[in-house]
Amino acid sequence: MLATWLHHAGFFPIRWPAAAPGTTYVRPGATELRRVFVPQHTDEVEIYAGPLAEGRLCYRGPIRSEAELRQWLPAPRPQAA
Repeated sequence: MLATWLHHAGFFPIRWPAAAPGTTYVRPGATELRRVFVPQHTDEVEIYAGPLAEGRLCYRGPIRSEAELRQWLPAPRPQAA
């Protein structure tokens, strides 16, 4: 379900080296990149903001709904016409 919520929020999976098994998703923003790491064997996620390699941790914990996910994310930038 979380992968669907991330897709709805504009994230896409990438191959990214991680200290633990899991999946990394990214979404470019107007001012910074958002990265979400979803570990394989836990219900917690890690949300980072800033450069891909040196982002700052914004949140670590469970995400129980799509609305809860969106509260940790800035609004996506508008699509160009």
